[in-house]
Amino acid sequence: MEKIKNLILLLGAPNDEQGNLSIMALNRNECAYNFYCHNEGTVILCTGGIGEHFNRTEKPHGAYAKAYLTERGVAEKDLLPCVLSTNTYEDFTLSKEIIRQISPDLFIVITSDFHMKRARLLQKKLIDYPHVIFIAAKSTVSSEEFEVLSLHEQKAIQRILES
Repeated sequence: MEKIKNLILLLGAPNDEQGNLSIMALNRNECAYNFYCHNEGTVILCTGGIGEHFNRTEKPHGAYAKAYLTERGVAEKDLLPCVLSTNTYEDFTLSKEIIRQISPDLFIVITSDFHMKRARLLQKKLIDYPHVIFIAAKSTVSSEEFEVLSLHEQKAIQRILES
């Protein structure tokens, strides 16, 4: 296997009962797609399994993300098997070994802008990859929803800092 230059960890987000990606998931997927298109030697690791609060379908969220990226033109060979995580903590713990094995030149974490601080904290705490960058997907949710999501993040960050 040739050396992988860039590895994107695309953090999962909700989808509906039919598997349609939420606005949040679409924002993250588009961000990953744009990086992929402009950076040769990039592979994508999608996260997201099945869970009551984000995906109640028969297929893992990562499968919907991969299907979306494939439709956009991402090559199958550049999409790794998805990580069947149910939350952000698992996104990092379950992908840690894959990231270490691949040992990319650059590890890229893509998530929503409001979610970035928690993703940074968990990456540092659980993986601490030496060559990592974080790319925030601009959220296009309503300002009310953004406020709710930001408040949720503040509480989640507080729990991490206390643990």
